[in-house]
Amino acid sequence: MTAPSKKAEVPAELGAWPLNCLAFYTHMVRDFGNYTRAVTTSTDPIDTARAEGDFGVNLFSDMMQAYYDLALAPWTAMASAMAQRAADIPPAPVPIRTAKSRGPKAG
Repeated sequence: MTAPSKKAEVPAELGAWPLNCLAFYTHMVRDFGNYTRAVTTSTDPIDTARAEGDFGVNLFSDMMQAYYDLALAPWTAMASAMAQRAADIPPAPVPIRTAKSRGPKAG
């Protein structure tokens, strides 16, 4: 028996990360900043509860948007690749129609 030859395996190139993590974290920090500002300046328990509720809703909204972007990333990439491929293909040539002669018919 011969030993299988070992080829140098080149790792596959990874594309760009489909989720814009910086935008997600920026939204989270903004929401947390608004929450802490509202809680630290609040003197009323109702305002504090409202700030906690707003923070929870905003944070949940950011997470759902991030999940939505991540779930649609393969479809978006496929659609953009198909559009780019369609743009690279030249249009099919249009047949040129010649004018029919008005002379006598042969035969």
